[in-house]
Amino acid sequence: MKMVHALGLSAAVLLLGACATTPREASADKLARYQSFAGEPVRSIPYNASGSRGFDIIDEEHMVVEIRPTEGYLFSLSGPCLRDSSAPLLNISSQVGRVSAGFDRVSSLSQPGMTCIVKEIRPLDLKGLRAAEKAAASPT
Repeated sequence: MKMVHALGLSAAVLLLGACATTPREASADKLARYQSFAGEPVRSIPYNASGSRGFDIIDEEHMVVEIRPTEGYLFSLSGPCLRDSSAPLLNISSQVGRVSAGFDRVSSLSQPGMTCIVKEIRPLDLKGLRAAEKAAASPT
């Protein structure tokens, strides 16, 4: 009986592990896709929270901030901090209308106390990204 219980517990742990790796792999693919359309790092970008179109959380350490339909940036953050990807409320600090790498922070209103420094900002070629996604989605 103990052997059956131990096998059942092991199977449950493996199933949970398999479930946990699937989103991570999807995040890795998503990050690789964004990175392939990202330019060289920049020190700072203009940012106005009310003018921002939104964001896309890739994983716990990366997010995309879209400023305009043709302007977006890949943010790398210090440490795992974007744990709650189910509609988090994020705040991006800025100084005089600019977000600066190494200085400004991303914090979560849905996770009090969660704050990360923006380590790196890379401009995205959103036009190229969307064209590649459209080409990949269309049947040949």
